[in-house]
Amino acid sequence: MSRSPDNRPGQYSVGYGRPPLHSRFRKGRSDNPRGRPRGRTPARVFKLVVEELFHPVTVREGDLVFPLPAIKAVVRQTVRQALKGSSPAQRKLIEVAQKIAQEAAIAADNKAEEMPEDISDADTARALAVFLAKTGMKMVPLND
Repeated sequence: MSRSPDNRPGQYSVGYGRPPLHSRFRKGRSDNPRGRPRGRTPARVFKLVVEELFHPVTVREGDLVFPLPAIKAVVRQTVRQALKGSSPAQRKLIEVAQKIAQEAAIAADNKAEEMPEDISDADTARALAVFLAKTGMKMVPLND
């Protein structure tokens, strides 16, 4: 089988299955520089959700227009619906409040466990006096 004059070894003919030299894959370079997209791992999905929850949205209340994080706008709307009498919104708010109370109780228990056991009565009285002073309550002496 003889070669045709335009298919000599020194020449390159362009045609089916023979792209031009300038558009062929270059050695040492990837055809897909960005590579295959990474899979959706739970950490990436969590990051995406958090970004969207705190993305600012524009809220209008009467004549006021101001930006709020999306999660705050959703909570505000849920509270409004609950106040208007929406049973599902009321149930959801009660569930959230109970979960927050449970977590606060657990945190308080953990903090109480970390406190030292050898606190004197004088230290407790001082701490109570400081607390009452901060809250604006007055101490009334007891008559024995």
